[in-house]
Amino acid sequence: MITLVRGILERVGQEEAILSVPPWEIEVWVTELTRRQIQTKLGEEIRLYTILNIEGNATMGRMSPRLIGFLSPVEREFFEVFCSVDGVGVRKALRAICQPVKDLARTIQDQDVATLATFPGVGEALAERIVAKLRRKVGKFALALGDPRVPASRFTASDLEDAPHSSSNATDPEIVRDVYAALLSVGHTETQARQAIDQALSSKKAFRSVADMINAIYQHQSSRRDQPTGSA
Repeated sequence: MITLVRGILERVGQEEAILSVPPWEIEVWVTELTRRQIQTKLGEEIRLYTILNIEGNATMGRMSPRLIGFLSPVEREFFEVFCSVDGVGVRKALRAICQPVKDLARTIQDQDVATLATFPGVGEALAERIVAKLRRKVGKFALALGDPRVPASRFTASDLEDAPHSSSNATDPEIVRDVYAALLSVGHTETQARQAIDQALSSKKAFRSVADMINAIYQHQSSRRDQPTGSA
């Protein structure tokens, strides 16, 4: 499977980018967000993390493979999660993802149906389905930090040895480890990830899943963002 394409950006269309990878030119579908980010980079080398989508009618024998490209593995992972909702096909997702993944994930996490409904091709009914299915699945994307183009795999398995422990909390250590890995994958430093997890564990709540702990971390950070800043 092709998971990465690197080449010179030759053209950018409404939903596709053409990369020169001698001796070939490769067409890659891109989200509206990615299209906006790369349209000023004609003639430059870019790197797209890809997934392969097969579209068409199998019974009619008309199947077409399409590469879909993203500027980071995090964006690629979010796209696959987003497309898991009934009624969200690949083409609709390409149009709808027109803002940074973190912002879109926060809209879903906050159950802001009204805002989500304004995204291209979504509408109120689909926005409600997206929120209902994904509000407990996009927490880590809502917590994304740093440069979204930094590969999520930049950390190694040995880094996970530094994950916080839940010795004074009934939370399964594997859940803590998985949350730590999730935070690292979306741009948190080891220190930031440990601090976020330590704060969640200090509540003494026994988290039963990765989603539970990530949602708790998001709610805590969201409440801090909403607090008015004190006067100097």
